[in-house]
Amino acid sequence: MKDTALLDQKPLVDSYLNLGARPLSGFSFVSLFAWCDFFDFEFKMVQDCLCIFAHGGPGCFLYLPPLGKSFGPSTIELAFKHMAHGGRIKAVNRIENIPGNLLSAFGTGSYNQYLKPAEYVYRKEDLIALKGNAYKSQRHDCNGFIAHQAAHSFGPYMDADFDLCRDLYERWADDRAQSNSDDVYRSMLQENRLVHARLLKYWQALGLIARVLKKGEQVIGYTFGFALDENTFCVYAEISDLKVPGAAAYMFRSFCADRALKDFNRINTMDDFAMPKVARAKQAYHPSELIASYTVSLKIGDSR
Repeated sequence: MKDTALLDQKPLVDSYLNLGARPLSGFSFVSLFAWCDFFDFEFKMVQDCLCIFAHGGPGCFLYLPPLGKSFGPSTIELAFKHMAHGGRIKAVNRIENIPGNLLSAFGTGSYNQYLKPAEYVYRKEDLIALKGNAYKSQRHDCNGFIAHQAAHSFGPYMDADFDLCRDLYERWADDRAQSNSDDVYRSMLQENRLVHARLLKYWQALGLIARVLKKGEQVIGYTFGFALDENTFCVYAEISDLKVPGAAAYMFRSFCADRALKDFNRINTMDDFAMPKVARAKQAYHPSELIASYTVSLKIGDSR
């Protein structure tokens, strides 16, 4: 019931997202829907802007900056008052996923601004061609996969693949957890069990483009994403069997070259979660752009 109620809000959210630029992966209904196991979302109009409040745990925050043709200081003030629910502002009350070009709307003095990990954007043609010495390692991985996995196939995800993809995620997450003792990373692995299952279950309603990599009948990889804007495609997830060398590189290249992505020239792979290993992997593909993202909170004790 909760899923259906949230999906009913998709046309409203999309209509307001389409009023402005969508520079970050969070500016998508998919990113919102992915987290409804963890938050209850409230949609409220504030001065002709759509504000999407996330309620859960210790309090409330604004998932995106106010959506509309424009917003000003008074819109922000009203949003923070709503987050406080008639009480005092808490540290958890904040606005997430703010691109750098919108920071000026918050002025100076009353707000804390926190820089988050940037999102990685690539030229799609570079990810397909893998030309030159800069992509030598990726070419090697792709060629090795092709040479040793003659029976592989890469094609559209279907509902019948759900259980096989879920089983692959379990194997992948267990392997990752065994090799990484970081509590934050392990928590992310647990959260994404629910996120991936949710998005794969509702892939059609969300308009996802999803693909599976198979060795015979065995799923050894899956990936999915969505159009962020007319030029940019966001690769939201990519899971591959860690015991199959080259599977991740081959799947990523194949997805970028997929006919369904022919109209896009930019690929967004989101941020690196401030994790050095993830950052090195994403830097190895030589991003053409890093898009900054910020969180803003009201300074505790401000009278607003």
